[in-house]
Amino acid sequence: MGRTSWTMGAVLACVLSVSGCGTAPWETTSISTTPSTGQAGQGTSVSHGEMGWYFVPIASMYGDMAVIAGIRPGKGRLKLWIRDDRFQGEGVTFAKTWDVAWFTPATGVLTRAGTMPSRAQSRYNGSVQLVFPYQWPTGGHPVEVSVRMGTRPGPPWPAAIPMYGSDMTPASFAPGAWDNLILGQVGDWVWVALKGPESPPLPGGTFATLWGYRTWDRLVAFNTKTGQAVQYPILRSYSIGSYIEMVTPNLTVPSFAVQGDRVDVGVGEWIGSFPAKPSIPAHADVLRIQAPIIHVPDSAYVESTGQAALDALNLDVELAAQSLASYWDSLVGVSVPGLPPFSEYRTGKLLAWNLYPTLVNHGSLPPDMLWSLMFPYPAKSSVDAERNELAEEVVAIMQSPLDWDAENMGAISARDVIARFHHRPPMALPGYVVRGDAYWPKG
Repeated sequence: MGRTSWTMGAVLACVLSVSGCGTAPWETTSISTTPSTGQAGQGTSVSHGEMGWYFVPIASMYGDMAVIAGIRPGKGRLKLWIRDDRFQGEGVTFAKTWDVAWFTPATGVLTRAGTMPSRAQSRYNGSVQLVFPYQWPTGGHPVEVSVRMGTRPGPPWPAAIPMYGSDMTPASFAPGAWDNLILGQVGDWVWVALKGPESPPLPGGTFATLWGYRTWDRLVAFNTKTGQAVQYPILRSYSIGSYIEMVTPNLTVPSFAVQGDRVDVGVGEWIGSFPAKPSIPAHADVLRIQAPIIHVPDSAYVESTGQAALDALNLDVELAAQSLASYWDSLVGVSVPGLPPFSEYRTGKLLAWNLYPTLVNHGSLPPDMLWSLMFPYPAKSSVDAERNELAEEVVAIMQSPLDWDAENMGAISARDVIARFHHRPPMALPGYVVRGDAYWPKG
C-alpha cells in the first residue's frame, strides 16, 4: 500500500478536537460474550446469523481508501455501498460513483455487484434528538447532552457513558454534534454512535487541543422510556481510508439497517450485528457488552497494513528531524551534504508536518500520523512497542524549543536562537549525529 501524503491534514484542518476528558465512574454490569482474546483474536465457532462483528475485506477488493457507506439487508446476505474518495496533495476528490457489493456473513465472502451514482448517506430523521450546548468543550470534560423526544424532554443520558466534542472553524454545529450521532430507532431503543478516545493518542496526554483525532469507538442502544443503555465497543479498522473518512468532519458516518429482530451497523471495515431491542436487567443502568468477533481479517492483510502504518510514522519522524537539522545547520551557517537548506522549507519547496500552520495554530496532526498512532496493534507486541517509541519521538519534537523557533521561521534572529542554546545543537534528532556545531546524517 502506498503511503498517503501527510498534507491531507488540510482536509481535516477545519476541525478542532479537545484532549482527554475525565469520566464518571462506571456504574454498570459487564458481560463478555467471547473469550478475551483481543481484536486480532479468533472469534468463537458460531452458526449462521450469530450476533457479533464481521470483518469485510473491502480494502482488498476496492483499495485502501474504501469504506462502508450503506447497508441494505437481503436474504442471508447484505447489500453494501462502498465509498472510495481520493486524497491528493492538500485536497480530496469525492467519488462520483460508489461500488455495490454483496456480503455474506456466514462465509465472510464479498462479491462485486456493479456501481451506482454517489449520494448522500441515509440519516436518522426521527423525533429523538441529542441536544448539545453551543460552547467550546473545555477543561478536559465530556460535553453535556440532553435528550429530547419531539417537543418534550427525554430521560437523562447515562453519566457513565461520556460524550466528547470537536469544534469547527468556522463553527457550523454545536460541539458534540460531529462526534455523537443517532443512527436509527427500533421501538423505544435509539442506536447512537459515539467517538473517542478521551485523550489524544500521544504519550503523556499533555496536548490541550488536537483536530480530527476522534474516531467512532462506541455503539450505544439507549432506551428512551427507561433511560437504560447497552454499550458495545466499536472495533478499529485497519486501512487508512477507514480512519480518514470517519473522523470529524465525517465524510462518511456509520451505516445502519434493521433486519427483523436485529440491527446491522457498518463502521469502516466492520459490520456489527446486534439485538434490535437489547435485554437489560431492570436493576442495571448501563450494560457493557463485548460482542464476539465472528469473522476476522486475513492475517497477511493486518500485517501488511500495520507495517504501512509504521512506515508512515517512521517517515513523519524522519521529515520532522530533517527539517530541524536543516534549520539549525542554516542558523550556524554549515552546509551538510545530503541535508537541504532551510530556505527550501521557507519557500514551500519542502514541507514538514511539524512546521505546518495547522499544527502551529491548532495542534493538528497529519491524518496518516493519527492513523498510525491509533492503529490496533496487539498490546505489548513488538510492533506496538515500535509504534510507541516513534510516538515518543513525535512528542520530543513537538515539545522542543528548537521546533518552536523553526515554526516561527525567522521571527527570532539566528544570533538569538544560537545564543539561547549556547551554540550547541540543543536536542538529539533521530537519524542524525552532532559533529562540531552541526547536525549530520548518520552513515
